[in-house]
Amino acid sequence: MQEKTPIATDEVRQAIDEALARLPGTATRKDKTRLVASLLFLEHGIYPSAKVVLDHTRQGSLTDINSDLRQFWADLRDRMRAKVSAPFLPQDLLDRYAEALSGLWDLALAKANDELQAQRQEAAESVKLAQAEASDALRNRQLAEEQAKEMGTRLEAEAERRQEAQMRAEAMSVEIDGLQTSLAQWREKAQAEASARQEAERQFSRDLEAERSDRQREAERFIGESRFAKMQIEQARASERELRQQLATAMQSKEVELTTYRKRASTAEEALGATRLELAEMKGRVQALEKSLADALAKAKEGVARPLMRAPVKQVAKRRSLR
Repeated sequence: MQEKTPIATDEVRQAIDEALARLPGTATRKDKTRLVASLLFLEHGIYPSAKVVLDHTRQGSLTDINSDLRQFWADLRDRMRAKVSAPFLPQDLLDRYAEALSGLWDLALAKANDELQAQRQEAAESVKLAQAEASDALRNRQLAEEQAKEMGTRLEAEAERRQEAQMRAEAMSVEIDGLQTSLAQWREKAQAEASARQEAERQFSRDLEAERSDRQREAERFIGESRFAKMQIEQARASERELRQQLATAMQSKEVELTTYRKRASTAEEALGATRLELAEMKGRVQALEKSLADALAKAKEGVARPLMRAPVKQVAKRRSLR
């Protein structure tokens, strides 16, 4: 498993920034990379990965930084070999030291390769992501172009509508000017009509006041006439009451006379009834006498042919019977 690179503290960062600031202005990216890597690895014991170095130098790409670091490790190996080849040291110590430096170099190189592979894999993923983003961007661009075309069509239609609206606005402006002229004329006419109406209202007020005065005089005259009419009505009512009393008295008198007349009429009807009865009796008697007379005449006619001496005796008997 790859070991993680320790994170540089603020003191380490400050020391590295001060060392970079002391470099001349003509210092290249490679010089800055070698300086940062030396300070991190040799003085602070921090493995100088490409990301850490780039975080300090802020110059170049990860690929360039990795190339510079490979050169740094090669130079460091050469320098370490030069120091190991000291004739005054024992051979076994030199061999052990050389093996240790070789192991350290191999470890550093392995870490660099591992980091390079990780960076390559990350770069590949970044490329894939960038390609996906580019594809999305292309689709978005195509969509944007289509939207732009549609927007252009809409803008053209909008321009046409604006032109039509402008033409309508100009026509409406002309119409508004005509309406304003008509409005001014109407205002003048309205003012003239208002003046005439005010004069008519004043004349109407004067006429109304005169009419009110006339009506007040008529009302006063009507009140006088009403009072006179009331007096006449009261007199007529008094005369009516007097006539009613006289009529009531006459009616009472007439009622008495009518009662007397009714009594007399009743008596006369009773007498008339008796008279009618008597008349009926008399008619019956007359009829009986007429019948007796008729019988006697008939008998007399029959007795004409008989002797004259007997005839008077029968007439005398007849007269007695009539009596």
